[in-house]
Amino acid sequence: MTIPTDREIVGLVGHRFPGGTRTVGHWENWLLTDCTRRPPMPRGLLHPVVLFNVPIEAVGTSIAELFELGQSDGRPGAVTLLGYDWEYLQPMYEDVEYRAEGGIVDVTRRVADSGEVLFDDVAYSIEMTATDATQVARVTNRWRFRRGAPAPHRGEPLAGSGTPIPPLVVEGIAIDRMKTMAALLRDPYPIHWDPEAARAAGHGDRPVNQGPLNLAYIANMLMAWAGDDGIRRLTVSFHGRVFAGDTVTAGGTIDEQLDHDGEGRASCTVWLDRDGERLVSGTAVVVCPGPGGLDLRR
Repeated sequence: MTIPTDREIVGLVGHRFPGGTRTVGHWENWLLTDCTRRPPMPRGLLHPVVLFNVPIEAVGTSIAELFELGQSDGRPGAVTLLGYDWEYLQPMYEDVEYRAEGGIVDVTRRVADSGEVLFDDVAYSIEMTATDATQVARVTNRWRFRRGAPAPHRGEPLAGSGTPIPPLVVEGIAIDRMKTMAALLRDPYPIHWDPEAARAAGHGDRPVNQGPLNLAYIANMLMAWAGDDGIRRLTVSFHGRVFAGDTVTAGGTIDEQLDHDGEGRASCTVWLDRDGERLVSGTAVVVCPGPGGLDLRR
């Protein structure tokens, strides 16, 4: 595809998706949860990872259509995830219809001193509501559409000095789960299931794990500590890639105790590491677990 003009790419701001509704059945929630390497969710709760694909589909678009909107052909190495900001305003459940509306909220173009267009960063935001118009979730995702040669990911400095949250080790990222996830997300990006495409993108011989799965490992770590319906917000940036066969560790620290309308919450620093390399970093807000609240003594 040709590189869009400044006017075309900046003109995406304000673009609205068609809008619509989406219901997640038990089978889909079960498979999505299985891809994250945790047991099925209890009481019909939806796994937090649904906030990647369900809002996109509910709002009447798809990953492939988002690629087209950004004027990207989806070739290996052409698209990179920058970060997610997912707010869980109410628990979401299987077999419940949710409505979604949203659009493109920000575009930033980076140009080299030579005048070459390097990449375009595009952010879209989607809000989900229940049938009674109660807001249940809000997501903002940031993607980078590369126009020149891909640049390597740079690691993030290790951080987090609060009270540790019990870590979660995910051993041997399985390509079969990556393929299942690609099918569930209707994700046409071949680096997630085709070794040849991963090689063409300069990533070596192993397919690249999906960003939502990497965030899901952090969510699983938080749910094991705070409870299955304890996550209120996840905000992360991506710094490196996870490959088939990798072993990664999701970790975090409790940094501050909060109060929100009488609900005790904790502000946390969270991350995903591989052999000391920080691949994902960010923050989370969760409900304080246990009747005794939290002990934030260092």
